[in-house]
Amino acid sequence: MKAALLYGKEDIRREQVSLPEIKDHDLLIRVLACGVCGSDSRMFFNGPSSRYINPVILGHEISGEVVEVGPHVEDFTPGDRVTLAPIIPCMRCTACAHGQDNICETAQVIGCNVHGGFAEYVHVPSQMVQVGGVVKLPAGTPYQEAALSELVGCCLHGLRQTGIEAGDRVMVVGGGPIGMTFVQLAHLVGARVVTSELLPRRRALALELGAEEAVDPTDTDLQSDFGNQLDRVIIAAASVPATRQALDLVRPGGCVLFFSGYLKGSRLEMPLNDIHYRELHIHGSIDSTIQDFQNAVSLLPQLNMGKLITDCYPLDRITDAFYATRKPDAVKIIIEP
Repeated sequence: MKAALLYGKEDIRREQVSLPEIKDHDLLIRVLACGVCGSDSRMFFNGPSSRYINPVILGHEISGEVVEVGPHVEDFTPGDRVTLAPIIPCMRCTACAHGQDNICETAQVIGCNVHGGFAEYVHVPSQMVQVGGVVKLPAGTPYQEAALSELVGCCLHGLRQTGIEAGDRVMVVGGGPIGMTFVQLAHLVGARVVTSELLPRRRALALELGAEEAVDPTDTDLQSDFGNQLDRVIIAAASVPATRQALDLVRPGGCVLFFSGYLKGSRLEMPLNDIHYRELHIHGSIDSTIQDFQNAVSLLPQLNMGKLITDCYPLDRITDAFYATRKPDAVKIIIEP
């Protein structure tokens, strides 16, 4: 099969590799669409970190079609349209025992220490099949949108941390794929959503997707307009100043969600008495549990994830696809092997 293997900084090579052997409880998926995540871009432009096998087939936002099943697989047949959760949890460690399989202590990760979806086919090991990480798509779901199920799952997991309710006033800081997904989910809950985003095109998109208001933080006095008024603030941009400001924008008893991954070594000076006396709730969120992923797939018909897709590239142009992620107007880039 054709695959794109990352060897180092901006060194990705299209090669022919052997199809993996399918064992008793495994699946083989023909990849029809695979999103380029921010973590994929970081590994391409900076070189893979020590967590990654080398060379590695990146790509964990996958949708496709089952083409082969192991002899002991009962729930899937060739032709099933599916999407995959990227985390393969052990279901035995302390985190998994508490329903936090997204932070499994020994998890394998597709596109990291297990080969991913920037290839014609992806092998799904038995553990992923058995824990429910392979999910059949709702009827009529386009493959390109289905590839963004993982994005929805991560944001749904994060949103649950905030305790969001209908009528809440919510600010989403950042208008990338994550921010735009949070806008849709918060709107679906019935929240009143404000997006803070620098780029005009993304502000316009946020309004299309359900935000009541979209502001330019460089042209708006956020403290004057929103200070102490917001029920929830979701940080979907790796900005330490914006994160610090969020503590002043949220109301007493409100919640700030640290969703975005920050540069290594980032620090935040926090007013501890402010947090204490104003009873602020601060949450972190990473990835998605299997349950949140399954719920995300069921929500796809109610969302408009296709609006996030800027462009699609064949596998033979994967290098161009990575460079396209750095264009100012890019939101989501898809690979179609």
